[in-house]
Amino acid sequence: MNDTKSEEAKSHERDLANTLTRMAQVPMLIGLSIGMVLFLITFFVDIYDAIQTYEFLDRKKTILLILNMLDMVFIANLVVMVANNTYNTYKLKSSTQGEDYIQESERAYRRMKHRIVSTIIIISSIHVLSELLEFSQISALQIAALFGFHLILLATYVVTNAFRSSD
Repeated sequence: MNDTKSEEAKSHERDLANTLTRMAQVPMLIGLSIGMVLFLITFFVDIYDAIQTYEFLDRKKTILLILNMLDMVFIANLVVMVANNTYNTYKLKSSTQGEDYIQESERAYRRMKHRIVSTIIIISSIHVLSELLEFSQISALQIAALFGFHLILLATYVVTNAFRSSD
């Protein structure tokens, strides 16, 4: 009889800890949403500035503007992916228990890791390309450092996904 009460108390403590953990994610999701709104405003301000100053008439500046906008879109997609994964984990914890939860969360983590790293590499590529187009404003050493960092990201992605299971 005493063992049953002890197990119920432990179960209640775990449920309370899971609930508090899930509730801690809510302010973070709200913060990411506010960040996305600010990013959206920045996106349209850049377009407005390009139109107001007629920078879009200069081919090189237009290419840089488009690269900057693509960079912003990929960063926004990265934020959305993280927010969605956080929300899906929140839902998964509330609907799945035990071994099913562990297997589902591991699969979701591997998929999300692949998507996040891919997006970061794309963002890095756009940044390196932008800096190459603005070569007069950056030193050759800085370009080499950016390119080296990008190659490290790419090599890390290849190595970590070489042994990836098919999900």
